[in-house]
Amino acid sequence: MIERRQCADLIASKLEAAKERLQTEFQQPGRVQTCFIDDLLPAPTAQQVFEAFPKPSEMMEKKSLREHKFVAAQMNRYSPVLEEMVFAFQYPRVMKLLEEITGIKGMLPDEHLYAGGISLMSGGHFLNPHLDNSHDKDRNLYRVLNLLYYVTPEWSHESGGNLEVWDDGPSGKPREIVSRFNRLVVMATDKNS
Repeated sequence: MIERRQCADLIASKLEAAKERLQTEFQQPGRVQTCFIDDLLPAPTAQQVFEAFPKPSEMMEKKSLREHKFVAAQMNRYSPVLEEMVFAFQYPRVMKLLEEITGIKGMLPDEHLYAGGISLMSGGHFLNPHLDNSHDKDRNLYRVLNLLYYVTPEWSHESGGNLEVWDDGPSGKPREIVSRFNRLVVMATDKNS
C-alpha cells in the first residue's frame, strides 16, 4: 500500500517538473484560475486509488436541485489507501509547490476536509454551476484552492461529467476540462470561481 509521504513525494515531483507550465496556465488573465497535470501518479498507484473507492452505499448521498452525488470526508472509515492519498495533498512539500504555482501565499491545509474529501458520481448524477468558495468548519478561514483528482479509468470527453469552468459567468460559454483518469486539476476558489 502506498503511504502518505511516498504519495506526497510522487505528487511533488510531478508538480516540480511541470511548475513553469502550471504557473503560466494558472495565472492566465481573464479567466478562472485553473491548471491541470496529467499522469499525476504512476498508473498502478492511480488504479489502486480507484479500486479503494467505497461503494455508494457506504457514502453519504447528497441530492437536491443543486447536486446529486455521493460524498465522504471521514477518511478513516474507508480504505487506508484513500486516507493516505487525500492527506498527501496536504503535505508541506506539496503545499509549498502549490503556493509557488498559484502565487497564493500562506495557504493552510484543511485537516477536517470541510466540504472536501472524496466524491463519486455516476449516470444521472450532476452538480449544477455554482460559486466554489467555502470556509472551514469554524468559519474562520476561507478556502482559496480546490484540488480535483480524477481516478476513473478509461474516461473520455464523451463519457460526460467533465468539469465546466464558467470564465465569463453564467451568461458565457463554459470551458471544459475532461475528468481524465489520473488528472489533477488545481482551481482557485474566489468570487469568480
